[in-house]
Amino acid sequence: MILIQLIEDDPVQRDALKEFVETTLSGREKVRVLENGSVKEAMQSYAARSPEIAIVLSDLKLPDGTGIDYLRYVREQNPDLPFIFLTGQPEIESAVEALQTGASDYLTKPIDLLHLQKKIESYLQSYRLEKENRSLRMQLSGLSGREKIIGNSPALLQMVERASQVAPTDVTVLVEGESGTGKELVAGFLHENSARAARPFIKVNCGALTKSILESELFGVTRGAFTGADRDRAGLFEAASGGTIFLDEIGEMDLESQVRLLRVLEDRTVTRLGSTRPIEVDVRIVTATNRDLLKEVDSGRFREDLYYRLAVIKIKLPPLRERADDIPLLFNHFVIQFNERYGKSVTTLAPDLLGFFKNYDWPGNIRQFRNVIEAMVILARDDVLTKADLPEEILRAPSGHRNLVETIIPGVSMDDYEKAIIEKNLSFASGKRDRTASLLGISERTLYRKLQRFGLG
Repeated sequence: MILIQLIEDDPVQRDALKEFVETTLSGREKVRVLENGSVKEAMQSYAARSPEIAIVLSDLKLPDGTGIDYLRYVREQNPDLPFIFLTGQPEIESAVEALQTGASDYLTKPIDLLHLQKKIESYLQSYRLEKENRSLRMQLSGLSGREKIIGNSPALLQMVERASQVAPTDVTVLVEGESGTGKELVAGFLHENSARAARPFIKVNCGALTKSILESELFGVTRGAFTGADRDRAGLFEAASGGTIFLDEIGEMDLESQVRLLRVLEDRTVTRLGSTRPIEVDVRIVTATNRDLLKEVDSGRFREDLYYRLAVIKIKLPPLRERADDIPLLFNHFVIQFNERYGKSVTTLAPDLLGFFKNYDWPGNIRQFRNVIEAMVILARDDVLTKADLPEEILRAPSGHRNLVETIIPGVSMDDYEKAIIEKNLSFASGKRDRTASLLGISERTLYRKLQRFGLG
């Protein structure tokens, strides 16, 4: 959806313009008009929805100021947002001042609607192009600190696309995934590709702190709240105000702290320990867990109302075993880092080692893979890594094939297994038959026959 902000104090003209814009310009994307009748209303709307606004249309004379007042406000925050004046005051001085202040265009009333349509379409074309470029840049180089989200497997790209859609908003996000999949990277990605990117990004590991320390760190303390509290101290929610706070291992938080967190989400205020005075905070909350929080809710260890507050949007990170095609890219990424760090010159890996990497289960996911590559680079005696360079504990670990054999249930027919395997791979490939055939190591024609045979076509 594309949002166009319209500031016009005449309700008749405002309704007419809204109907024209929404009915004429909505095509492959819905166009919606955000209506305001004054400078104050416009500023409030912009503060709440600035990442979504593609174009501003504004009258020059408004009840509580001028459109130029609002233009100055917008330009302080976004120098490039298209801003078109629609005015019944065609004085040269007004036009010059508007353009000097940073207006993109200046149209006089009565508005030539065809001319307005062409103007908006021209700006929307640029907006869509920039939006696509921004999405592509985020997919290719979604930076989070010094690390990157690396890979182009379908499972990862689907996750990145979802994160790219969510990042510009202030919605609360729950990042799910096994340990070592890179949940902190995704949280950083959401922050750095949002309007809050220039503000603090604060990370808290809820599983590493005791209840008392966690509460004092998150919510702050007042002097005398407990022994040793010799001064007032702001908590991390206050420190993150204007930015993002990332609560990792949220499933480890105790029930009492969960109640306090729920209050922050509901009221956007925090109360320091030992105080009754609420303090307003403007902070986006991103949480992460490797637990099934719904099971935690059923067991009574996690509050149901808090779960639904946190999981407005859920982003699921695929484990490394489900994105084996990304292993060569990850290998190159880590090898470059470790070559530079340790003065080595590893260039590639032998085919047998690549095959081992792709078939290994990686229970510790990318964190484990990174550590293995680091150890291998440090101990490498040649430019090419081979299976002989693998750490002994990896070679001793059960292979993915042996683990698969252990899951087989005696008495289940071959047909049932074959149908289940095809269904699983078809789902993983998002229904794409060419990709499914490639994953299964068969031709598309063979896959088609099997789909017909099992009633999956």
